Order: sequence, then structure tokens, then C-alpha cells
Amino acid sequence: MKCKPIALTLGDYNGIGPKCIELALKNISLKNKKFYIIGDRDIFNKLNFPKSTSIELIDVKNKISFNPGKPTKMSGKASLNYIDEAIRLINNKKISGLVTGPISKEAIQKAGSLFKGHTDLLESKFHSENVIMAFWSKKIKVSLSTIHVPLVEVVDHLDSKKLFNQLQSIDKNFSKLLKKKPKIALCAINPHSSENGAIGNHDMKITYPAIKMARNKGIDVHGPFPADTLFIKKNIQAFDLFHAIYHDQGLIPFKMLSFDTGVNFTLNLPFIRTSPDHGTAFDIAWKKKPNSKSMVEAIRLALKLQI
Repeated sequence: MKCKPIALTLGDYNGIGPKCIELALKNISLKNKKFYIIGDRDIFNKLNFPKSTSIELIDVKNKISFNPGKPTKMSGKASLNYIDEAIRLINNKKISGLVTGPISKEAIQKAGSLFKGHTDLLESKFHSENVIMAFWSKKIKVSLSTIHVPLVEVVDHLDSKKLFNQLQSIDKNFSKLLKKKPKIALCAINPHSSENGAIGNHDMKITYPAIKMARNKGIDVHGPFPADTLFIKKNIQAFDLFHAIYHDQGLIPFKMLSFDTGVNFTLNLPFIRTSPDHGTAFDIAWKKKPNSKSMVEAIRLALKLQI
């Protein structure tokens, strides 16, 4: 069966994204597939993509100042333009999915972007609601209630209705992916799940009411659980999915278990979007051969989600 075309953006060209994409495409079957690689000719010339009619290079024609390992205004601008080109392909129905190479938040802000990453940028561009950042690996699956939010502001971005809507969404999406109703574990906001208000009242106001509403709708959600003891082996085996309240709460255990093979994917966009779960790795960019396993898995998941 022929897969629908997928685009891959290079990400920040001063980081490891371009090389990860090159290596990944050498490690997956290209038969009956079509990939558009969005970048710039100056960067393509530094790479060695497989010779195949399955791969088409799209030159965005940015002005390039190649400075490996450095987040610059120019690399940030280029990475934003790669995303814009991918959006054009999506709007013109040329592709069904997008795999994004890692970008630098510092570089895109130097280039004038007000966004903190791909997820909020794509959410805004497509006027999508209830967009959720999720992470997939064979060992563990995690979703996040808030994304790139300073810890002190997390509870300001939450209420029981919003959390309930997220639980509905991840139940619906993961039911399709797993071919069954997921058993969901919800992390608590405060240590010891607030201990009946002794350690703050945020769980009493937000997580407990959200769980009650979700269970009344037939969602198999449990908790809220203190995160310090939730991610032990028996719980990882018992639950299909962990919904974390904030970024590091969910991503510390996820990356400890699946750093090389984990995939970031976005729920509730009008297309498939995945990415490796690592960043630009400026410290090794264009010096050492990067590990491309996460990029391989990101491409494979994007293909899988088409089915």
C-alpha cells in the first residue's frame, strides 16, 4: 500500500536535525513512500541523502550563515520559514503529515517569533483548540496538560473543565491508536496529591473534579497520583498512558526510559505531526554522528498514524 506524502523540516540547521534526517532516511524502507525534505540548498549540499525518487528536496532559498552549534537569528528565521513552507503544503493538500526537526527556542525568538516551539506555533496557525503535546514509545506513553510554561504559572493555566476536556481528548485519540480504551493515570499537581488540602488546595479544585467528570463519561482515568511514586515499573505496566500536569513531571520519566526512541506527537491538529523527542544538541552538531533513532521512530509513527 502506497503511503501518503510526508514532509520533513530540517529544524535549526546549526543543530543536529539535518544530519538526523539524513541518517534516518538511510534506515527506513523508502518503498511506496514519498518524502518532501524542506530546507536550503546550502545545507542539502552538506548532506548525503539516499538517491531515490521517494525523496524530493524543497529549497526554501533562505540566506544562510552556517555556524554549527550556535543558535542564531538567521538559523531561527530559516527554521520558521521551513515550517511556513510545510504549512503551505498542508493547506494545498500535498502532504498528510509533518515530521519536524528540532528548532531552537532561543534562535526563533532572536528571529522575532513570539512562539516557544512547534506546538503552540502550529496551534495558532491552524486555529486549533485543545492541542495536546504527547509522547510515544514502546515502553511508556505520556501526555502533558501544560507545555512550555514556567512552573510558577502552571496552575494559572489550569482548571477542572480544561483538564476534563484534555482527558476526553486523549481518551478519544489513544483509543484509536491503541485499538482499545486506554487506562489513564493522572498526575497530581502538588506533592502527596495535596493531602486533603494540607499541601495546597489545587488538586481539590482541579484534578479530583476533573477525574469525577471524566469517569462519569466512561473514561478510565485514575488518580490523581503523586508523581514521585507513580512511574514505577508495576504502574508503567498497569497503565496505558500517563497525563502529566507540567512539562518536566512527565518528560523526566519518559526520557529516562525512552530517550533514544521516544517520539513527540501533537493531538488535535488537522494533520499528523511528529518529531524526535530531543533538541538541537548544539554541543555535538556537525562534529559527532548523532543518534538518529528518535527521528527514525518519528517518521515511522507519522506513517503509522496515516492508517
